[in-house]
Amino acid sequence: MKIPWRWITEFLETSLSPTEAADRLVNAGVEVASVAPAAPDLAGVVVGAVEAIERELGVTGGHRLVLARVSTGAERFSVVCGAPNCRPGIRTAFAPPGAILPGGKRIEAVSVHGALSQGMLCSARELGLGEDHEGGVLLLDADAPLGADVLGQLGLDDQVLEIEITPNRIDCLSVVGIARELAALTGAAFRPPRVAVEERGPDAHTLARVRIDAAALCPRYAARVVDGVRVAPSPPRLAARLRVVGLRPISNVVDVTNYVLWERGHPLHAFDHDTVHEGTIVVRRAREGERITTLDGQERVLDDSMLVIADPARAIGIAGVMGGANTEVTAGTTRVLLEAAYFHPPSIRRTSRALGLGTDAAFRFERGADIEALPETLDRAAQLIVELAGGRAARGVIDVYPAPRSRPRIRLRASRLERVVGVRPPPSIVREILVGLGLDVHQDDVHQDDVHFDVEVPTFRRDLLIEDDLVEEVIRVWGYDKIPSTVPGGVLRPVRRPATLRQADIVRRALVAAGASEVITYSFVDPAHERALGRDPGRPELLSLLNPLSQEASVLRPDLVGGLLKVVATNVSHQLPDVRIFEIGRQFARVDGAPAEARSLGIAVTGARRDPAWYARPEPVDVFDAKGLVEHALAALGVREVAVDPGGPHPFFEEGRWGRLAVGDCVVAEFGEIAAPVREAFGLPAPAFVATVALDRVAECPAVGNTFVPLPKYPAIQRDLAFAVPVTIPAARVEEVLGQEGGPYLRSVAMFDLYTGAGTAPGVRSIAWRLTFRADDRTLTDAEVNEIHRHLVEAVKKRLDIQIRGVE
Repeated sequence: MKIPWRWITEFLETSLSPTEAADRLVNAGVEVASVAPAAPDLAGVVVGAVEAIERELGVTGGHRLVLARVSTGAERFSVVCGAPNCRPGIRTAFAPPGAILPGGKRIEAVSVHGALSQGMLCSARELGLGEDHEGGVLLLDADAPLGADVLGQLGLDDQVLEIEITPNRIDCLSVVGIARELAALTGAAFRPPRVAVEERGPDAHTLARVRIDAAALCPRYAARVVDGVRVAPSPPRLAARLRVVGLRPISNVVDVTNYVLWERGHPLHAFDHDTVHEGTIVVRRAREGERITTLDGQERVLDDSMLVIADPARAIGIAGVMGGANTEVTAGTTRVLLEAAYFHPPSIRRTSRALGLGTDAAFRFERGADIEALPETLDRAAQLIVELAGGRAARGVIDVYPAPRSRPRIRLRASRLERVVGVRPPPSIVREILVGLGLDVHQDDVHQDDVHFDVEVPTFRRDLLIEDDLVEEVIRVWGYDKIPSTVPGGVLRPVRRPATLRQADIVRRALVAAGASEVITYSFVDPAHERALGRDPGRPELLSLLNPLSQEASVLRPDLVGGLLKVVATNVSHQLPDVRIFEIGRQFARVDGAPAEARSLGIAVTGARRDPAWYARPEPVDVFDAKGLVEHALAALGVREVAVDPGGPHPFFEEGRWGRLAVGDCVVAEFGEIAAPVREAFGLPAPAFVATVALDRVAECPAVGNTFVPLPKYPAIQRDLAFAVPVTIPAARVEEVLGQEGGPYLRSVAMFDLYTGAGTAPGVRSIAWRLTFRADDRTLTDAEVNEIHRHLVEAVKKRLDIQIRGVE
């Protein structure tokens, strides 16, 4: 909602700037999205008078071009114009050469149809004040001073506050409401608009009648009649103010209803009285299939859940949403029937949504308008119509209010205020705040050092229902900064993270550091995927949902494998073939007839390993990559004594290509290559490898802990060894001997090459290891490393009876 600052100050005595006022509102819970100029950047646009039409220049694009003589008081200009309302005697916005229009457009003297045009007569759209262009140039008051700045004449040398109101603060959806709010926040004087309508002529009850047939949806309906009006364009300043807030000026009568809506926050509607049959308004439910053409020219089909404004013959408006075209105010209207009503908010909301018809009126009615504001709102509109359109306001208001509502009363205790916010403002301050907000306050006697306020809540504050609502009002106006900062009572205890979360964080950090990405998959799986994994979806330990959202999410996952394979398949289908992912989640099963869940780690890899160097050929991952990631995660948890147990037949692993990891007698993990039929079922073109870890079992395993090892200060020296190893001797046995004989300076033994073929004897493999040597207190010399190297060669020969193949 946009509100010009100068409009607010018509009802508020304040020296605040617009920005300062916005800060006060924001601090009190009324959001101000922006404070911006009322009009776009303009420079040099002044009031000009068309003195004469010197000659016609022809027709271009359907527009008759004329050469007009324009005066600014001090100078005269010849201007080419194609506006239909360009005529001698009008005063309008004139941009002489050198003026700048929105968008940085600079006006220059140009030749048009052989005539020199020294400037431009501007429409509202060319000035950035609205979309109205076809109507012609922007007309100003006949007494507007020539040469004066146009923005000043239109009251647009102003700032606009764009306010975003929460649904409960319907009272702030108006200029008066924001002015009242600022008055309460700042202590400034609040001056509500003076309403004084001069009534003449017959009594309104002799000119119109109102009947409510749906009192549950319309508890109150009021009307006024204004006779003898002259429908014409609104004064330029009023039209400009409407354009600033986002409304399109239509005519003086219709513009008044919009102006009062913005000023007071209550929607109005004006009917052409002569088109309302028998001058009678009937508020009723729509008939099923009833049709009405609304003011936007669209035919709407209604149903019996909707409320309509009708006359004895037909519907003439959709209540609280939009009026009908059959009774709209036109240039020929002379008698106006003004409507102000209160409609049931849920009914308006449903109707607006069902018809896809959102209007400013519906926006307010569906939030709950002020049921007591109807007579004064009608008086204000009638007053302005008489001032702007002439005519006579009929005597009295037709007000149908079958069941008047009483104002709620709430008792506010000072003790409750202190209990909720921790501080007790002085009673005089509390009373001043409540009165400033427009509430009627009656202070009771002091009750045992407690002050009670008996508060009568006006109908424009329908959000105030209980005592704590008043507490909130007092503290937000008094200032949240007044609440003291105190240390919470009781014993302060440090917060410790559960062991399960610490375990998950350790695993997460370790795997991310190893190049894996964490994923989160659904806890519900498709029974078809269980079938693809070689498992029976109907087995008793599986947990099925009684009311699943879909068949594809009808079973709780027994492990993380299916979800991980779906993620791998999605990545591969998007040309991301190298995948290394993990998930920490829960798996579900029925144990001893009861549902149970366990924490699990799942790992999946496919594609190629990360290249060790730019010149290296990419190598495909294998089952040992999955095994290595599991061992890496276990090592991060301090579990290092892990035994490998090759497995037999498995539902979804390739036979002979999977295994288990155990700590003592407890199996904590499985790893392996996904079987080809399973890969095909999940759409995986390349081999994929999966591992699962039972985190709850790992938590029960003995852990050796992790010790911080500082970065080495001295460089390492590497040597390579290649032995001709018979197939009967495992490579691990050679590594064991190297480790036992290497001494304290041997830091690592890594196999990097295995060769069979030409140059090797039958039953013999050439295996090469890279040995790394380092001392903690100095740099090793080549002589020292060569001596260790020689000792290792002799030890392997002696203990394993194998020969060295080559030394580097």
